[in-house]
Amino acid sequence: MGLDKLPEIMTIQELSEFLKVSVITIRRAIDSNQLEAFKVGKGWRIEREAVIEWLDKEQQ
Repeated sequence: MGLDKLPEIMTIQELSEFLKVSVITIRRAIDSNQLEAFKVGKGWRIEREAVIEWLDKEQQ
């Protein structure tokens, strides 16, 4: 999937575009604590390692 091309830190919008899923899907994963994210001002940021962990869990 080319996860090595993911930036170290990205926004919800950037991640949804990279994975080709909706912003709502990413927000649901954050809200349900499946995807670790942190808030910067009013926006959320997600680290590459958190994305990799989340995708690994989803594939099991």
